[in-house]
Amino acid sequence: MNDAVQRASDALLKAQKIAIFAHISPDGDTLGCVLALTHALKKLGKEVIPCAADGVPHGLKWLPGAEWIQQTSERRDFDLAVVCDAGALNRVGTSLLPIVESAPLLIDIDHHVVLGDTFGDIQVLDSKAAATAELIYTQIRSLEASTGQALMDAEIAECLLTGIITDTGSFMFANVRPETLLLASQLQQEGAVPAKICEQVYTNHTYASQKLLACALNSLQLSPNGKVAWAFLTGKDFEEFNAVDSDSDGIVNHVRDIQGVSIGLLFREIPGKKIRVNLRGREGVAVNEIAAVFGGGGHRLAAGCSLDPPLNEAIERIIAVAVQHLEEKALPL
Repeated sequence: MNDAVQRASDALLKAQKIAIFAHISPDGDTLGCVLALTHALKKLGKEVIPCAADGVPHGLKWLPGAEWIQQTSERRDFDLAVVCDAGALNRVGTSLLPIVESAPLLIDIDHHVVLGDTFGDIQVLDSKAAATAELIYTQIRSLEASTGQALMDAEIAECLLTGIITDTGSFMFANVRPETLLLASQLQQEGAVPAKICEQVYTNHTYASQKLLACALNSLQLSPNGKVAWAFLTGKDFEEFNAVDSDSDGIVNHVRDIQGVSIGLLFREIPGKKIRVNLRGREGVAVNEIAAVFGGGGHRLAAGCSLDPPLNEAIERIIAVAVQHLEEKALPL
């Protein structure tokens, strides 16, 4: 990977106009990476546009530089495009894909296990990393080595530690490595404050998000074998509470956290869009394989995909694949 990191640094330093992309339904890792790299490249005098098709969710609007994020752009004159933490190119969103494809050079920086075709002229990939933020940290340090300019600061550290904390469930998930904890310690020394990040991410919910949680839990169901749990939110739920998609962040974890459940699913009927599905699994279950059946992707234990409406048919299709997946793995209760 060292060679890929160096080639990425060379490309970033050569380019002047750079667009950086998060994935749809952005989380703390993809946005933390996009903003950390944006901060670093702006210090180097680059013209940088960070993009996220779904914008910045309420719980992450406090991130340094979040106001820079654009949901779309008419520009097609970028020298270089960088996609962070997407898993697959189409996960940047249909509105942003033409911008990515118009750039003459594409860098993919990611820690997802690629189930389909890889993308990008330069690929900085490491499936062992707990978060793509680990790779962005390495990339920024490489830029420092190449230029002799100090780039890391408290704002960048805060963005990167947010990525690590959110993608490890505050260091609760099995993806945490000794290297992850060492890097978190280093970022704290650089000025990031874990308590602040956790408070903003986990205890700063909107009223609408709590009402959606109640709706979702009221719809909660279990498969006959008790291994698959699911809940759903209808378009009417979102409209009633004037809620947006990001208000549903984290609800799927409540679904997965039922005793005996191996797979938790949340179906969101966003008005005017496809049915979006969050998948969460316990150790031993690769929910990204289920998401891949429907053109989605993600981590082994956390993934997502989108299906065409109606909602009830989308639920039936996903549940059938999830149950079959568990039967093939022969997982015990």
